[in-house]
Amino acid sequence: MRCLTLMVSFVAALSARAQEWPRFRGPNGAGHAVGDADLPVEFGVSKHVVWKATLDAGGHSSPVIVGRHVFLTGATENALHTICLDRATGAERWRRSLEVEDFEKVHRVNSAASPTPAVDGERVFAYFGSFGVIGYDFAGEEVWRRELPRQRNTFGTGASPIVVGDRVILCRDTNDESWVEAMACATGETVWKTDRTGFPSGWSTPIVWRRGDVEELLIYGAFKLTAYDLATGEERWSVPGLADEPCITPVKGDGMVFVTSYNMRTNPEVIGVPQFSKLLEDHDADGSGTLSREEAKANKSILSRFDADGEGDHPLSLFFRFLDRDRDGQLTGEEWQKMFSWLETFKHANALLAIRPPKDDTGQPEIVWQHPRGVPECPSPLYHDGRVYLVKNGGIATCVDAKTGKALFSGRLGARGPRYASPVYGDGKIFAASARGVVTVLEAGDELKVLAQNDLGERVMATPAIVGGRIYVRTEEHLWVFGRE
Repeated sequence: MRCLTLMVSFVAALSARAQEWPRFRGPNGAGHAVGDADLPVEFGVSKHVVWKATLDAGGHSSPVIVGRHVFLTGATENALHTICLDRATGAERWRRSLEVEDFEKVHRVNSAASPTPAVDGERVFAYFGSFGVIGYDFAGEEVWRRELPRQRNTFGTGASPIVVGDRVILCRDTNDESWVEAMACATGETVWKTDRTGFPSGWSTPIVWRRGDVEELLIYGAFKLTAYDLATGEERWSVPGLADEPCITPVKGDGMVFVTSYNMRTNPEVIGVPQFSKLLEDHDADGSGTLSREEAKANKSILSRFDADGEGDHPLSLFFRFLDRDRDGQLTGEEWQKMFSWLETFKHANALLAIRPPKDDTGQPEIVWQHPRGVPECPSPLYHDGRVYLVKNGGIATCVDAKTGKALFSGRLGARGPRYASPVYGDGKIFAASARGVVTVLEAGDELKVLAQNDLGERVMATPAIVGGRIYVRTEEHLWVFGRE
C-alpha cells in the first residue's frame, strides 16, 4: 500500500509540474513544455482561440502559469501593475498597483514592465527597475517588498527574477552598481548577496544546473559567463570574451552550456559602416567636402541591424560630437576614421558557443566549439534532443548539432522583421514569434520545415509560454491562449 501511495504521489507531482510555467521561458529557462501535448499548428484571431484577455497595461513580460492562475506585469502612465488572470477564462482575478513618481529611462523598444514574474507555488514575485521586488500570495495579499533605488541601465531593466527552492534570485547589473542576491521567498530577507562590480548593464536572466554535488547559478554578464555556488553565492568559474550587451538566457544540454555572443562589428548579417565618400554623396548638400551637424541629421543609419525595421539603428547624428574632434561643427574624412577605430575595439566573440565546465574545482572551463553565423542579439537559443536552434532578425533560423557545432540547417522562416521573443518548444514543434506579430511554427529536426505562419495582427515582444496543451502569447494589447480544446 505504501508503494502504491508513493507512486500516486509521484505521478501527481509530475502531472502538476507539467501544468506549470513558473518563470521566464518556463522550467529553468529552457523554453520547453514539460510533457507532450496536442498543440495546434495553425491558430490566430479566429482559430483555436481558448480565450483572449485585453491588457490595458503595456509591458513585455511573459505570462507565467501555475494552478488556476496566470500572472503578468504591466505599466500605465504612473503605475506598475502585477496582474492575475483566471487560467480557465482569462478573467482578471486581481490586480495590485504601485504608484511611482517617474519611471527609469528605457530604450524606445523596451518597457517599464519587461522582467517576467516568478512563482514558488504559493507566491508570485514581480521585479520592476523603477521600484524593486514585491511578493504577493496567490490571493493578491502583499507578503513583502524590497524597494531598490533607480539606477542607470543603458536600455532599461530586462533581467527577470527566478525562484530556486525557497529562494528568489535576482541579478541586478547596472552602470551604478551590480550584484546578485538570494532572498528568502517567505520573508524577502537576504540569504546571501554577491558583489558584481565590473559588470555594467545587463539583461540576461540566470539559470541553474547541478554539477557534481553542487548546484550552480549561471549568470551571463557583460563580457563574461560566471558560475556561482547556489548555496553561498561564491564564484566557482567563468568564461570571458563574450558579448558586451548580453540579452539572452543561457541554456544547457549534453553536459554543456550554450550561449550566443553577438558582435555587431563582425556579425555577417549586419549592414556595416559606409565609406565617407558615400556619406558625402548622400548628405553633403553644400558640396563643401565635409558634413555639418545639420547635414548629419538627414542620415538615418550608419550601422544597421539586419531586417530590424530600423530599430536599434545608429544615425550619424548620434556620433557627431564623438567624431568631431576639433569641435568646429564639421565632420571630415579624417575624423570619420575614428568610427572604424572605435568599432575595432569590439573584440568579443560573434558566435553560438558551447562551453564545458571545469572537471573539478582546480580545472578550467573549455569552449568546445563556436558557430559564427545566424547569431541572434535578443532571442535566446533553444536546446532540444541534441540540437541547438537559433532565430534572429529577418526570421533567419539556424540549427546546429549540440555535440559538434556542425550546421544542420540555416534558412528563412518567411516571417521577417525584428525578433525579441525567444523560441519555445512543445509537441515536436518550435514556436518563434516576430515583433511584427507572426508566430512561425516549425518542425523540430535536422531540416528546416515550416509548418505554419500565424499572424496575430499585433506586435509581439514577449516570449510565449506553453503549458497544459495551450500556447499563451502576449501581444501589444492582448493575452491570447490557443489550444485544440
